Amino acid sequence: MNVTIRQLEVFAATAQAPSFTEAAARLGISQPALSETIRRIEQELGLRLFERTTRRVVLSAEGRALAGLAEEVVRDVRLGLKDVVERGARRPRVAIALLPSLASALLPAAVDHLKAAYPLADLSVFDVLHERAGGLVMEGVADMAVTMRPADEELAFEPLGADLFHLVTPRGHALAGRGALPWARLAGHPFVALAPSTSVRRMVDNAMAAADLALAARYEVEQIPSAVGLVRAGLGITALPAFTFAMFDRRGLALRPLRAPDVSRALGLVMRQGRPISPAAQRLAEGVRLAFRQIARRKPGRDRPQT
Repeated sequence: MNVTIRQLEVFAATAQAPSFTEAAARLGISQPALSETIRRIEQELGLRLFERTTRRVVLSAEGRALAGLAEEVVRDVRLGLKDVVERGARRPRVAIALLPSLASALLPAAVDHLKAAYPLADLSVFDVLHERAGGLVMEGVADMAVTMRPADEELAFEPLGADLFHLVTPRGHALAGRGALPWARLAGHPFVALAPSTSVRRMVDNAMAAADLALAARYEVEQIPSAVGLVRAGLGITALPAFTFAMFDRRGLALRPLRAPDVSRALGLVMRQGRPISPAAQRLAEGVRLAFRQIARRKPGRDRPQT
């Protein structure tokens, strides 16, 4: 039996009204449309729901039995839908994908901004590499991503700013100090590199090539904290973008901007073209923009090295 909720709603309203004309007016449909709906229900069930005489139309015995059920089903569906909508408004689900090197820097302030408006919001965070971040947005798994400009034209890119690369050394190292340093000055020093699959590694390799610097990695690691641990131990130096600084304790380290060439990651918000996002997701995006502005104002490359 294939009777829809809408058909039950029409029947319940008709059962309560004094006439088909009155029922159609209450439902905001034409009387022929109402009559056709009743006919289809009767045909589907194989029952006559109304007794038609020359003077009026009244419920049959089967119609009276169905009327109570139809009213109950329609009421339950309406209440259920209302509850789903209200719970969704109170506890929305939001998902964001972003580079692992950005998560520590951006998420605390962005999530605070989200929770201020939606305290019960459920947030899913995917800290993944650049290509996967855009893919999650395309697949509809993530509402947005914070990464570099994607190649896919179906993804919109909203620039947030640049993330300048810095030299990271132990405090007291020969290259430690204040002010910018040319990449070429890294020659002759053991270098700690990230894995080739990372966007950071690819940009470092390009910078070294542009500076005509032949510097093979002494150590290669997967994670930024691991690279910093080796640097802190005095086993080498590394180059990292400024937003990664939130991932590690900077005490005992020196940070200097790297120049010639100037290398920075152009970061931004990535969303699906033409696909609107929920109010909660919009709030999280506002939080990302706010967090980015706050971090940019700190100008980490100009901080005094910490001990």
